Amino acid sequence: MGHVEHSATGGAPVDFAFQYVADYRNVPKWLFGIRHYTPVGEQISGVGAVFDTAVQLGPTTLHLRVEIVEWEDGSKISLHAIKGIEGTVHWRFEAVDQETTEIGVVVDYRVPGGLAGRALDKILQTFVGPAIRHTEKSLREQVLAAYRESLDSTSER
Repeated sequence: MGHVEHSATGGAPVDFAFQYVADYRNVPKWLFGIRHYTPVGEQISGVGAVFDTAVQLGPTTLHLRVEIVEWEDGSKISLHAIKGIEGTVHWRFEAVDQETTEIGVVVDYRVPGGLAGRALDKILQTFVGPAIRHTEKSLREQVLAAYRESLDSTSER
């Protein structure tokens, strides 16, 4: 079973950072390797929302369906893969101060057995660490840029 944990701080209030991450339309902008993140059905947030996604990891594309299994506004979002490889992703958001948020992520996954599973696990191990670091950097930059843009548009009014 694979396990990755990472956290970083970003320059935006916790509620803003949470809403940015929670908006499914933003996911392909910051999550490494995501080709699409498409709602299945009408529900687009909260417990029970389901999304189809494709994750490009080098030569391999993983097609997954994930369901939000935990949601606390401004605090946490947990997803569980219900199609594709078995796994969970837990996002947590904590205010450091009024303008800074710590965003943490824990990824746990299990690949199938056999030769195909071992090959997939090697690919995942090669890409997951760098992917998490890229995602963290990209997410920090995206949240900060969106927050600054929101401040600029508010001050223009």
